[in-house]
Amino acid sequence: MGLVSARLWQRPLYVRSAYLCVLAVVLPLLVWNGFVQQINSTFLDILLRMRPSAKDAGVQEIVLLAIDDGTLARYGPLPLKRSILADGLKRLHAFAPRVVAIDLLLAEPTAPSEDERLAEALRLFRGRLVLAAALASSANGAAEWILPAAAFRDNTAVAHVHAAPDSDGDVRSVLLAKSNGTRRFWALGLEALRVARDFDRPLETRSFVQIGDIRIPASSEAERAMTINYAGPEGTFATVPFLAILEGSAPREIFRDKIVILGVTAQGGGDRLFTPMSSGIGMSGIEIHANVARTVLDRAFLVPLNLLTQLALYTALAGVCVLGIGRYRGWRLIGLLAIIALLLPIASIIALQRGTVWPLGSLFAVFLASAGIAGVSEYAFVTAALKSSEQKRREYAFRVQAIAHEIKTPLTAIQGSSELISEQILPETERLEMVSLIHKESRRLVTLIHTFLDVERLAAGTLTIELRPVELKAVVDEVLDRARLYAARKKTSIDVEVPPIMLDADAELLSFAVYNLLTNAVKYSPKQSLVLLQAREANGSISLSVADQGYGIAVADQQKIFEKFYRVKHKETTSEEGSGIGLALVKEIVTQHGGRIFVESKPGTGSRFTILLPARRT
Repeated sequence: MGLVSARLWQRPLYVRSAYLCVLAVVLPLLVWNGFVQQINSTFLDILLRMRPSAKDAGVQEIVLLAIDDGTLARYGPLPLKRSILADGLKRLHAFAPRVVAIDLLLAEPTAPSEDERLAEALRLFRGRLVLAAALASSANGAAEWILPAAAFRDNTAVAHVHAAPDSDGDVRSVLLAKSNGTRRFWALGLEALRVARDFDRPLETRSFVQIGDIRIPASSEAERAMTINYAGPEGTFATVPFLAILEGSAPREIFRDKIVILGVTAQGGGDRLFTPMSSGIGMSGIEIHANVARTVLDRAFLVPLNLLTQLALYTALAGVCVLGIGRYRGWRLIGLLAIIALLLPIASIIALQRGTVWPLGSLFAVFLASAGIAGVSEYAFVTAALKSSEQKRREYAFRVQAIAHEIKTPLTAIQGSSELISEQILPETERLEMVSLIHKESRRLVTLIHTFLDVERLAAGTLTIELRPVELKAVVDEVLDRARLYAARKKTSIDVEVPPIMLDADAELLSFAVYNLLTNAVKYSPKQSLVLLQAREANGSISLSVADQGYGIAVADQQKIFEKFYRVKHKETTSEEGSGIGLALVKEIVTQHGGRIFVESKPGTGSRFTILLPARRT
């Protein structure tokens, strides 16, 4: 059983190929749908949070100047008076920052004195200042830029401050460039870096944006979107309250030669968005800009796998799962699947450290789908194989039963005769008769066993029958004595009408078939009935029929009785139960002779089994 089962586990290569073909068909639906893509984003968020906060050069080069809740509590609500903003910027100028990026919309004019004071402060940063612009819908529905007032734009760079939230509201990327069709601005974090490094305007190609010697993977097909590599949660960048600048308590050295981003961080300021690193209140806009600048500055780009690489990865993963499920079982299979499930996030973490984003959700979807499809299919195959194995075991038991039943008669004759010879003093003539009977029955027993073995090999397809010229009447006569001896117990008569007919056949196998039909007819007939065996030759074929006066066979059972181990259930009980293999072997023998067998029967009127064989060819 163990050897049989081990072979059954091994599925053919075309079966595993079928698994992969099914996966290839469902793959686009499996990995490129909104739900799985959202899972990819969620897994990326988890992996980003698992990393320690970055302390690289980009983080050290950026300082946030926060209009926080403390500043608003001291100097009034938003919008902060421009005179107060001007005072703070004048103090900041004394600290010699490299560039100042202001994430405040300074479009609407206020009191002339307030605007003049702010303009004067902004002119101090001439050539080292970036102001914010935003797109808004006009009355006619067109998108228009909200630009800084003309008084503030003297020799000043302007950048957009739009975020690009995903469908779940988290900001994972930024559009490096944004346009309303007439005017186009770069993102504030990118523009601040460009001004700080004195780079020329960005150079654009189809697949990337280059600023100075930094090549940013942001293609035109993706609308110049760049994945933000967040350095850490809120508070990763050095942050100074604007209140400290105004009150003169801010440390001077923290701003020297740094990129300073000024904006609102107050919780009620309306400039907080959720990111993969956010806590419950979201991340301030100026910190998102800082992360954009840091991603570019440190070349810490997160690049997703291209389409071909993804397909190769999915195919390899599916192949490992399918082959593994086909090869291993039990704890070894569980261990293999556990290792794969563990390696996927580990490989994703390593890839993320090298700047490549693996679609972990899609990989797990392929892993679960391939393991599921192959697992369910293998389970079905194994279940069917086990059932087949169990069926074969039952067949073997029935065959042994059938052989035991058939050899019982000669063994009984041999045993009885030998006992008479050994226990009684018999006349010489009777003793010789007993010896002759023993010899005859032993030869018959050997022939019977050889015939059974030949039939078994024939059914298994390992025996080729040998057709020779045979006289049908001789075959019938050879089995008739045994059949009549069997019928005598039920006082059943067997009449034979067989003319001289020659045919090409295997005599031993054909006699086995005839004997089975005769004994079946006797077995399922009432006592003192008649069994008729007839043969005739016509139209190029030979028919041999055995008719009885038995119980008959229902129409629903007439085709099934030639299946192995199928037994008709009769209301009448018989003293002998069949093994259900005789007619199946008879059909196999007839088929190997190039013929066919059929039955004509009605319940209660008896049955006629007819064998049609091809006539002998001269």
